[in-house]
Parts: sequence; structure tokens; C-alpha cells
Amino acid sequence: RMATAPSLAFLCIQSLKLELLRGDNPTPDVYELPSELLDGLVAHLPALALLNFQTHMPFKCWDNYESGDDCLTRGRKRARNDVIGESWKALFKLRWPELIHRVEPPADWQQLYLEKHLQNCVDEAAEVAMRPTFIGRISSISVSDKILRYICHEEHTNCQNCVCTQLSFHFQTFGPYLRCLRLLNVLCVTETCELLRTSKLQTLVLRWIRSEKHVEPLCKLLIQSRETLTSLEFIHCKLSSSSISAICASLHDKDIHTIGIQRFCIKTSSIDIDPLAAPSAFISFLNSVRSLHSLHFCDSHLDRHIARMVFFTLLDSSSNLSSLDLSDNNISGWLSTFSLRSVVGSLSSGKSLQSLCKLNLRESCTCSSSYARLGVS
Repeated sequence: RMATAPSLAFLCIQSLKLELLRGDNPTPDVYELPSELLDGLVAHLPALALLNFQTHMPFKCWDNYESGDDCLTRGRKRARNDVIGESWKALFKLRWPELIHRVEPPADWQQLYLEKHLQNCVDEAAEVAMRPTFIGRISSISVSDKILRYICHEEHTNCQNCVCTQLSFHFQTFGPYLRCLRLLNVLCVTETCELLRTSKLQTLVLRWIRSEKHVEPLCKLLIQSRETLTSLEFIHCKLSSSSISAICASLHDKDIHTIGIQRFCIKTSSIDIDPLAAPSAFISFLNSVRSLHSLHFCDSHLDRHIARMVFFTLLDSSSNLSSLDLSDNNISGWLSTFSLRSVVGSLSSGKSLQSLCKLNLRESCTCSSSYARLGVS
């Protein structure tokens, strides 16, 4: 039995798809196609081609394409308006079907797709960079075919001179859509700061930071992201006093107006701070960052002296902290010198802890008197 010959519309869509994948300047005629063919094209584009389609769309076409023709009914106008968003949603569902139901509406499917794609690229690059035999630049790491087949097209392995094989291309092209990122220590290098220059990071999660050589590039990234970063988390890290000082100094500059860190978390890690000589940048961070709402030091090998120093620094600060987590630390007896009078004095002067809604001391205060001092049964 002979195979059915492809339709003319199918051949047109395939040709235009390849042109859009090449990117630079797709022919303007593509935007003059009849609406049925144009919608069919959009519905069949892979992610890179769809992004190029949007990027190069003439300004005059946006209103027509998003709003539909004036003669259309309200329902059909909405269908035209949603076609690009639905295409991004379909691409997300095709690639990560197990995650589709976790996304709460309203959702920016384009941003979610490209952010998740970059995280996949970063995770894959970290695996390559951790190999003892790896020599070279992070930006030159090749992205695998199993990723490229989604971003370009399924026949990617047969494509000659594809522009999207290197990690650098993906950050140059999709970096502005990155808001949240998980980063392993092996990628905490100066080169990563360059890759992330166009990103507007809001949430950054660091894992296995255990050396000063990782902290310096990290601080550059924090300074670079200071205008947008609101959440910073460390997991499985070993942070010295100098590391904590450098990190806090990078997050806070009283002379620069930023959104400010709202959530600072160190968990399942180790913090080495002398409570009698705590870094001034750390104290300043606790004292002065009014944007800070959530502070977590859970399972971070805090001793009772550091816990007490943190608590009383916050007590005398002017922050708006609503959640403090000191759980899973060996800090029994940390409130042995706790004075209710000092708390009343701080509260009456309008200082912190008035906004505190949650204090987690699970597996930390083994002494019942500690809870009693806080009024906890």
C-alpha cells in the first residue's frame, strides 16, 4: 500500500518551521498567511521556532493576531487570543506531562516552559562538569539530543550546523525568562555569571557550596541579581564565617535601592560562626534588611550561643520577620538567659518580632523551660 502524499498545507508548515528555526529574519510574508494556516503553523512549532515567531512578529500584527478580526464573535476572538499561550502549554505538557497539573492558573506557559528547559540544561551541564575528565568552558558544554529534540525538532540529530548545540546559546536566547534556578557547586564559577547576565533571578537555590572558591563567584552572581533576587537557599553547604560575611555583604547595600531578600534559608548544612565575633555583615543583614520575612537555619549545626545571638539580634532589629526556623539544631538551653523584660522593652520601642507569626524549634529545645520562657506549652 502506497503512503499518502503529504498535503500542501503540511509541506508549507514544515518549510516555514525550518525557516523559523534558523531564526534571524524569517520572511515577513509568513505573518500575512490566512488565519487558519497561521494558527496551524503556530500549533506545530517547536519551542525555538515559536519563540522566533513571536520575537520577529511585526508590531502591526500583534493586535490583529491577539485580538482577531473585528467581525469575529467574542468567543472566537478569545480563541485567537489564546492560540500562542495554548501552544506553549501544549509544548509543556508534551515534555513534562507529570508536572502539568501542578501549575496553578493563571500561568505564563512560555516563561514556565523556557525556565524549566534552562534548569534541565543546567542539571545536565553539572553532570558533565563533575566528571574528572572534564576540561573546558561551561558555556561550550553540548546540550544532549534528548533535550534538543524538544527545543528544535525531532529530527535534530540529522540537522547540520545547528546553532543550538552549546549551552551558551540557550542562555543567550532563553535567559531573560529565567526566574528560579537550582545551582550545584561545580557551576558556581565566574563563567556562570556571564551566562546569567540577562536573567532576572528571583529565587536561587545553592547545593554543596563547601569551598571559598565557590563563594567568590557566587557573590558576583548575588550582586548581579541584587535588584530582583527575593529568595536565597543553601542546602548541603559548609559555610565559614568569612563566607557568611561575603554572602550577606553581597545581598545588602544600604546605598542601593532593591526589592530586597524576603526569604533566607540555610538547611541541612554547617555554619561556622563565632558568636562572640560574628561577622559585621551578617549582623547588619539581620538588623537592617526590612524586606526579610522568612529566616531559616534548620538542621544547620547551630549551637545555643549562635542561636541566642541570632534571636536577640532580630529582637533588637527593625525587620518585619514573620517566620523564624531554628529546628533540628542542638541548642538546648539557648534561652537560659532569656529575659521577658528585654522582650517587652524591645516591643515597646517598636522593634522586631511584633510581626513574628511562626517560630519553629522542633527537635531543638529539649528543655521544657525553654518553651515556658516563650509562652509555649
